[in-house]
Amino acid sequence: MNLLDVSDISLAFPNKPLFQNLSFTIKEGEKMAILGVNGSGKSTLLSVLHGEYVPDTGIVRRRQHLSVGALSQRPSFTEESVREVVGESWQAKAAIDRLGLSNLMGTQVATLSGGELKRLALAALLQRDDYDLILLDEPTNHLDIEGIEYLEGILREFRGGVVFVSHDRHLVDRVATKTLELDADESHMVSGGYEDHLRAKADRARKSERDEAARLTLARKELAWLQRGAKARRRKPKSRIAVAQQTITGNPKEHARSRPLDFQEFGQQRLGRKVIDLENVSFATPDRTLFENVTMLIASDSRIGIVGPNGSGKSTLLNAMAGLVSPTGGKITNGSTVNIGYFDQMGTTLDQSSTVEEIIAGPGSRLGPSEKALLRRFWFEPETHRAKVETLSGGEQRRLQLLAILAAKPNVLLLDEPTNDLDIETLRALEDWLDDFDGALVAVTHDRSFLERVTEHVVVVGPSGFRHLGAGEAVWEEAKKKVELRSGGRQNHRRDSPSSGRSMSTLRHLLRELDTEIDVSTEQRDALIGQMEEPDLTPQDLQQLSTSLAVAVERLEAAEENWLEISDEMEKRA
Repeated sequence: MNLLDVSDISLAFPNKPLFQNLSFTIKEGEKMAILGVNGSGKSTLLSVLHGEYVPDTGIVRRRQHLSVGALSQRPSFTEESVREVVGESWQAKAAIDRLGLSNLMGTQVATLSGGELKRLALAALLQRDDYDLILLDEPTNHLDIEGIEYLEGILREFRGGVVFVSHDRHLVDRVATKTLELDADESHMVSGGYEDHLRAKADRARKSERDEAARLTLARKELAWLQRGAKARRRKPKSRIAVAQQTITGNPKEHARSRPLDFQEFGQQRLGRKVIDLENVSFATPDRTLFENVTMLIASDSRIGIVGPNGSGKSTLLNAMAGLVSPTGGKITNGSTVNIGYFDQMGTTLDQSSTVEEIIAGPGSRLGPSEKALLRRFWFEPETHRAKVETLSGGEQRRLQLLAILAAKPNVLLLDEPTNDLDIETLRALEDWLDDFDGALVAVTHDRSFLERVTEHVVVVGPSGFRHLGAGEAVWEEAKKKVELRSGGRQNHRRDSPSSGRSMSTLRHLLRELDTEIDVSTEQRDALIGQMEEPDLTPQDLQQLSTSLAVAVERLEAAEENWLEISDEMEKRA
């Protein structure tokens, strides 16, 4: 059954066409990934599907009484606390646990970081079971290893429709049943995930090359014929000759993204033998210790990836390496030739009220010819140079931030979740450039493609401390196996337990039974708590209610534990 029917829609902002003549349907069970360059309208298309924007032309038909849940890039809440946002249901507790927010249940929403807000919005969405359609904008941003796997499992099992924008190539490949690539001139839809998208794109490129070769051949033939000059012609057709000549010598229509992203402008200052030494480094807040006894020698050719659960201190460790915070224990020493470029995940180095020109040329300065050329090579066209940072898309801001950092020619790069909000074209260009980067690299990332493609040695920061995981192509799998989960190993045991051999239909039936049992036990628990608050209870009544409450709570916890175990088994077998 169709949930959405999108018919011939187009949308453009002033001086900026986004997409045109776009048509597709979303049926129950379908998962559609949206790809495209930053600023191509991916988030805007989600808003159109949600009904927040009306397209310039065309129509979006929604099934009657369609229930839609949406995750935006920058969510906001009217509730005051995390508990008020997600509620007290067992589904909420499972989502909060898997997304690393259990220790924030009593926290005020206003005090959360941008990454915590995104995970909170995702938890609030995933714990609901009454949506027909889910719209997700960059859902893996700020998620750790366990959170990404949890999200994948939920999306694969979801019986409704899913439309999601993501730069996570593994997620697209494992979840998407079809993939849409947005383009201002012509968008493309293919069945399948990221690998199918790449294959179709390569086929289109080969066809385009053949068509272009045929076009030039015909033009050359016509020019040769025109220049021969038949006796019967009274005058040479100069206009047709000029058109044919221009066809041969000119280039096809060029778009901002027809050129590859040019990182070759950026060199590095010379880097000596000593880079960054960390010796027994620790960091503690008044509430807890984030990490301790981190000893690591960063060499001039290091390619280090850092993984670990959310909240384990990965960003704090990078901040300490960058000299932005001081460790509470141990010491960090830098070599005399070190020039650090720090790409923080929230883009705090960008002044939102500044213009693109001011970010690159400096306050009160104008762009010179070389700076204009540099911006153009980084896909910033002249009409964007006077635009304020706050008007740029999330991906455009990240690209501008990256440009400003690399323009300083750093020889040590500290990248904190570098793949957040960057489109796949930019990521591929960055990965290619990092292959030849003549300096040291330390990256905090949970993007599996980036981790496998760029890093050579992986370390983990987690509840069990700091550990080296080693190198090789299987670093992601090793990280999944070895990283200590936030529940102190209980979930590790459950994940590694052998399969029960039960069919998926049996497991789904058991989950439905547990859903009912959990709801009944929750009602019993709440009713008993209410009775215990009644006045004039005798000590005997209070004792009996306490005993009954303990039994109800134990039954509820056992049902929730069984639900999580069956859910994990279904995830592993999906």
